[in-house]
Amino acid sequence: MLIVMRHRPTTERVDPPPETHSFRITDLDEARAFCAEFYYEVHLDLLDQARPLAFEADLARLGAITVGDIRFGADVAIGAEVIDAYHVNLPIAGAIGSEHRGAVTIASPRRAAVFRPGTGASTRRWAADCRSLNIRLDRAVLEAELATLLGRPVRGPIRFGASFDTTRGAGLTWARMVNLLRSEIANPHSALLQPLVAERYTQGLLGGLLFAVDHQYADALTAHAPPARPRTVRRAIQVMEADPTHRFTTAELARIAGVSARALQEGFRRHVGLAPMAYLQQVRMGYARDELRHPMPGRDTVAAIANAWGFGHLGRFAAAYRERYGESPSATLRGR
Repeated sequence: MLIVMRHRPTTERVDPPPETHSFRITDLDEARAFCAEFYYEVHLDLLDQARPLAFEADLARLGAITVGDIRFGADVAIGAEVIDAYHVNLPIAGAIGSEHRGAVTIASPRRAAVFRPGTGASTRRWAADCRSLNIRLDRAVLEAELATLLGRPVRGPIRFGASFDTTRGAGLTWARMVNLLRSEIANPHSALLQPLVAERYTQGLLGGLLFAVDHQYADALTAHAPPARPRTVRRAIQVMEADPTHRFTTAELARIAGVSARALQEGFRRHVGLAPMAYLQQVRMGYARDELRHPMPGRDTVAAIANAWGFGHLGRFAAAYRERYGESPSATLRGR
């Protein structure tokens, strides 16, 4: 029998918060330094000496993913001898012709270019009026996400196709997700820049790209995933109930249960009727209700208890609580 100790959460390790930056640069060396810090060591040269550099970049870095809205304001040539991550160029205006792995790919607002780690890439002409989202995705993290979705190890690099359509299907969805982050860079209070939300949003971007671009594992990803057997669902439930304050993700629970994330989700849908994260929320709400019914005088408030169990938005907590228990949290706290 699993014995569950109900306890108030303790302080956990806090991941570094997402970073946002804005740059306005007119010096070539400074622009090269920017690229080296946030992307790769590059060769960067002006193609028209009569038109000075007017580099602009609005950038967000969420853990394994860096998204930069970049304009050079002058015609430049740019190239990297080695790219150590997966990379996507998604122009907002203009087009970029790049050479990578012996082939030339034209990226435009309708089609994104994809680069694989281990080799270089070059753009002979990035026009002054071109503006592009440059997305860098950590190799190890993206490959780990693929392994989690497949439920088995991934050997070697992901052999992405050179480009993908951003006007329809999964490619359009992914482009919209990236553009949402771009639009939120200047919003200091954006939910996407809150660490807990950013973690899940990043995971969505990683998984979304794996469904948007053709690669050697694409058929396996889209194949039907058999539901997790009840014992694997029970294993995930036991882990959540034993440590309800832990910041679980579906991917982490799937690894613990020994199945793919899709299989775990399907298993929960079939055998529990809730998604794993929805089940975890109900577990936490049950513990919050216990504390509301037996508060410590002079210390416990609805807000303090809700926050302690991971409910950061008091209004949403109260609405969900009332829907589940038929009374408000404050009514439970007052003993009514």
